[in-house]
Amino acid sequence: MKRTLLIFSLIILIGSACSNSKPANVPEMVPEFTFFNIVDNQPITRTSLAIEGNVVFLFFDTGCIHCRNEIAMMGENFDQFKNATFYMVSQQDKAIVADFMNTYGKGLQGKPNVHVLLDNRYEFLAKFQPVQYPALYVYGPDRKLKSYLDGENGLDKILAAVNQ
Repeated sequence: MKRTLLIFSLIILIGSACSNSKPANVPEMVPEFTFFNIVDNQPITRTSLAIEGNVVFLFFDTGCIHCRNEIAMMGENFDQFKNATFYMVSQQDKAIVADFMNTYGKGLQGKPNVHVLLDNRYEFLAKFQPVQYPALYVYGPDRKLKSYLDGENGLDKILAAVNQ
């Protein structure tokens, strides 16, 4: 019985340690890409990213309940995010993404440091290697990875990652 309990405890400990680490395939530097701004269809590339503060990529799917929850929560608390530019990336159709943002992302719309992008070429999956939705990547001004979160994380964890 003690041996079974010890083995079970070790499995839980190892599993929780692994779940808090980033996957090995998450890019350490912002990869080259071309996404398109939902507003004017202008291309956004690695060289056109903000040059000051953290660069945050949020990969989302309009059908994902966790994405809906986190994006709504981020919008409601956007004044707590400091010195970061957000690039929200989706692979869905423009009309579907626009409807999603009107429903769940109202608090993010119109912010000068929030850009909703379409991945029409389906590059994000191959280049950023997300594990699940939503996937949040925080890169510093040097374009080096500072933090990676996936799944639903809650406001405190997101704030800590973005504001570091």
